[in-house]
Amino acid sequence: MPAQARVFSSPRWRTLAVVLVSFITATLITAGASIYLPFGEIDSIGVPILMFPITWTALVLFSALRNPLWQVWAVLGALSVLHVALIFRHLGG
Repeated sequence: MPAQARVFSSPRWRTLAVVLVSFITATLITAGASIYLPFGEIDSIGVPILMFPITWTALVLFSALRNPLWQVWAVLGALSVLHVALIFRHLGG
């Protein structure tokens, strides 16, 4: 019986990207989204919190379905660094 080819090249790293890093990135996006969304004070806090499940679901699906794993890490890393920079700049750093 021939050996089956794996669907993903590194399932442990893929699982880490899907579960943990997608959650961290979605949290940073939620925190940073209140800076650039064009709403009032209350709405700019509430809307990103309500959109958190949608953001997390989109990142999980992207992380699970994108085949080259380095592209997943690059996109999640770029989104995280961008939102951390936005938060840092907004807080006066």
